[in-house]
Amino acid sequence: MKRFLSFAALLSAGIASRVSAQTYTTGDQTVRQIWAEGMNSSQAYKLAQVLSDSIGPRLTGTPGIKRGNDWLVATYKSWGVDARNEQYGKWKGWRRGATHIDLMAPRVRTLEGTLLAWSAGTAGKDVSGSTVILPQVADSTAFVAWLPQAKGKFVLVSMPQPTCRPDDNWRQFGDSASFARMRSMRDTATQRWNGRVAATGYGLGLGTGTLGKRLQDAGVAGVIASRWSNGWGVNKVFDSRTDKVPSIDLSCDDYWLV
Repeated sequence: MKRFLSFAALLSAGIASRVSAQTYTTGDQTVRQIWAEGMNSSQAYKLAQVLSDSIGPRLTGTPGIKRGNDWLVATYKSWGVDARNEQYGKWKGWRRGATHIDLMAPRVRTLEGTLLAWSAGTAGKDVSGSTVILPQVADSTAFVAWLPQAKGKFVLVSMPQPTCRPDDNWRQFGDSASFARMRSMRDTATQRWNGRVAATGYGLGLGTGTLGKRLQDAGVAGVIASRWSNGWGVNKVFDSRTDKVPSIDLSCDDYWLV
């Protein structure tokens, strides 16, 4: 019987190939064959380049994941491995189109941002409105009482970072005292903001969560978040439960402007 390495095994083997001075630690011929394949014939770079760069994001229910599936099946078949796509469940389709976000006042500036996954779009129409920060409320009852004030506005649901400069850059070019003050200020602000969100009775999850859905139901124009990844120009972009209004993630710097 022929033995074939899975795509995941090849990637793992490719990673292992970067480690020097590897030696056999087992007499098992199958394990030795896998080790030799990864060390001497790794295709990890080639495969990862196509999957990550050429095909790109593969969100469930999007054309991207179908392209990824089709490419993997074709790749297996080119290796002599019988493969086919299988239907697994039913998923809501979604395709991210062009996202253009502009600050209109006090000056015009195009902002860096994108729609969260599965967010509603604007049906090709321009949507404008003022912004309002998620308020500090005593409890969920107070939050519901506040909601009419958010109608027709874009609600900011993320904490504005005290700095968009990565920690390693602070350590390299700053002094320890200023870095410690910034960390303390950020930790305190994060704790307080988490309490602000919790007081609404809803959550953000990894995107805009149940809070975004409740804001949508209250008639807001949209929800704006910013999930910074503590790097230069890097944000985490997850999902949204808003299916009638857009949920947007803005860059760390541009979030401050709105």
